[in-house]
Amino acid sequence: MSKIDLTQKPGSLQAWLDYLDSIDPNKMKLGLERIKVVLERLNLSLFNEIPVITVAGTNGKGSTAALIANALNFSKIKTGLYTSPHLHKFNERVNIGGLDVTDEALVKAFSTVFDNAQDVPLSYFEYTTLAALICFANAHCGAVVLEVGLGGRLDATNAIDADIAVITSIGLDHCAILGDTIDKIAYEKAGIVKENCQVVTGPMENKALQAIKEQCDLKQAHLYAANDNYTASFKDGFSYIQKTSCNISTYKYPYPKVPYICAPVAIRALLLLKEQGVKVTHDGVVKAIKNTSLPGRMQLVNFAPMVYLDVAHNPPAATHLVNTLKNRALISKRVAVMGMLKDKDIESVLSIVKDSFDKFYVATLHTVRGESKERLVSALIKAGVNKDKIVAFDYVKDALDKALKDAQKTDEIIVCGSFVTVSEAQDELKALKDKAVK
Repeated sequence: MSKIDLTQKPGSLQAWLDYLDSIDPNKMKLGLERIKVVLERLNLSLFNEIPVITVAGTNGKGSTAALIANALNFSKIKTGLYTSPHLHKFNERVNIGGLDVTDEALVKAFSTVFDNAQDVPLSYFEYTTLAALICFANAHCGAVVLEVGLGGRLDATNAIDADIAVITSIGLDHCAILGDTIDKIAYEKAGIVKENCQVVTGPMENKALQAIKEQCDLKQAHLYAANDNYTASFKDGFSYIQKTSCNISTYKYPYPKVPYICAPVAIRALLLLKEQGVKVTHDGVVKAIKNTSLPGRMQLVNFAPMVYLDVAHNPPAATHLVNTLKNRALISKRVAVMGMLKDKDIESVLSIVKDSFDKFYVATLHTVRGESKERLVSALIKAGVNKDKIVAFDYVKDALDKALKDAQKTDEIIVCGSFVTVSEAQDELKALKDKAVK
């Protein structure tokens, strides 16, 4: 790709994305100073008038954010949902009323950011967050749900004050940036807690919950913690149970399509919104639970052999994947197609999943953060996997093609390790199906 002139305003959406990709992430420091300068110039007063829900967490935040947004949309409240990363199209990151935003709306928003940030060097994520906020303001959304990108305290989404701060889970991830202990990471995630806001947490270790409680106390925020204020049962459907000093209320819902841990957290946030006067309907919540599912979360995309896509990329997600696989009946062999990013805890992830697969097809990811196949092979051997059970490839497509070729119809292939891996696998599966049709 030729060098991009950062002083010239791009035209098309692809030109804008090339422009953003050319921003050197190594020259940007975490912090809210830059984005707040531009926000003040934009004067987006809408976010002082409508409910804003910010969702952080090591895992589960994407599914939780989507479930909250869909319940609001099904309740006839046009909701802006900002998530990351995307799998195929950048537009997936900015959703309004249940629909991904158009190229035209994004180009207009990026242009507005450019005009107001001439002297402010914004990072990729700051630029895209501001563009999303502009899209929501231009669409006159009635509520906004923001998924935190990294951590919380210094993430670009934290420049907007949330009425409800959701922290789904705390685990070891991004340790070089957020800290190497659970309580340090919890402190960073708890940075989304604002003065007098309401805070919802999912199940987590006591150390993590204590760190969040301390931030809530400092900011006089009201904490609603899983297993303390609310809980859930998934026998004979989905029962959400909420406790107060006066009584216990139970709500019945269908089984969720999102991971079970996400549904109760989302419902606690939705009921808080309802208590604030937001017109969240029971039917809207039920429809959201029935219909909300995210691609790349144990997503079945092929039969005979079965191929599942799962973006598990850190130790907690790997543990969840292993537990999910343990509860699934297996007729024949189960193999993994894996590629990972170099800034992930690759050794820990692979040591967790090492006994769950009969064979590993590992591949290099060709992105700035992508890790080589050699490191994955080394980590698997170090974890105790026989080298005869490992095959390495230069590209995910080649690893998947070989796994499919080797598989019997009753085998199971799990593609995992990164959003990048899942995205490349989806592209290859589509190409194979298109070729078969021809």
